[in-house]
Amino acid sequence: METFGALVGALALFLLGLRLSAFFSGSETGFYRVSFLRLSIDAHAGDQVAKKIMWFVQNPSYFVATTLVGNNVANFLTTFAIGLAALTLFPLRADWIEIVATVVLSPVVFVCGELVPKNLYYRAPLSLLRRDALWIVFFYRLFLIVSFPLIGITKLIQKLGVSEEPAVELVLGRNRLVQVMDYGHREGLLTDIQGRLIYGLLNTAAEPISSSMIPANRVEGVADNASTAEVLDHAARHGLSHVAVRPPDSVSEWYGYVGVADLAVGRTPFSATIRKMPRVDAASSKLETLLALRNASATLCAVSQDDSIVGVVGERILIEQLFRSPRPIGVASASRT
Repeated sequence: METFGALVGALALFLLGLRLSAFFSGSETGFYRVSFLRLSIDAHAGDQVAKKIMWFVQNPSYFVATTLVGNNVANFLTTFAIGLAALTLFPLRADWIEIVATVVLSPVVFVCGELVPKNLYYRAPLSLLRRDALWIVFFYRLFLIVSFPLIGITKLIQKLGVSEEPAVELVLGRNRLVQVMDYGHREGLLTDIQGRLIYGLLNTAAEPISSSMIPANRVEGVADNASTAEVLDHAARHGLSHVAVRPPDSVSEWYGYVGVADLAVGRTPFSATIRKMPRVDAASSKLETLLALRNASATLCAVSQDDSIVGVVGERILIEQLFRSPRPIGVASASRT
């Protein structure tokens, strides 16, 4: 009866050690595999489980020390269980039996306690870490007395290894942000249209507006003394929804525009429907120009240089460039909205 009880106890210890080995080995892989961006978003949204995991992300030495101690405890339990079983069954040859049993069971421990859990956590790190978050916190507190010296040594090494040079992530901050956006898109945090907008803001928004404007002498507009019929005919021939307006004695001083729809359905004279264009400097960025258009609730904008109008740009073409890669800009398309 005592022999049976000892064998049951050895088996229980072996299974417990195997389970702990799977838990700590898998969670370690999951910790380095999980999307910290997604975790951070969940934590800021009030997810308590995500907050617990994020604390370990911000204090990685605590997590590493906990898993290191946990793996050692798991290995001790499995080894002790094998020795106990060998001593119970073969007390006279326990030393040799223990060595043979350890060699025989090593593949089982490796596959069930290391390989399989690491693969599972690699494939589904976030869901498995969320499931095990409370256990991670529990073992962290349980092993704190033992792991505290390891944490202290880790922090000391970090302090001694601090460089006075700026961190690579700070120097390459923009590239790092692009990588984060790429990762966010792959993880499903950003839709395609959100991703294109972000890339447009990073790569296109800072470009000067002069690269998107229509030169003043090529704008498809009309003089402000034209008749309503002439304006509507001009818009139909060029496929315009808004027509730029200039004084009759100048071919480049574009100062306003008129909406074709307003002119077609209303009975207001052409001159009374003219709206003034906001003006921006040719050195202004595309994003600054778009903001100026939005603040003025305007559709077309005049681009000036040295107090002279050098071109016209439309709100629509700026929005298109923010949502997709830059492309050649046609005269008519830039003036449409």
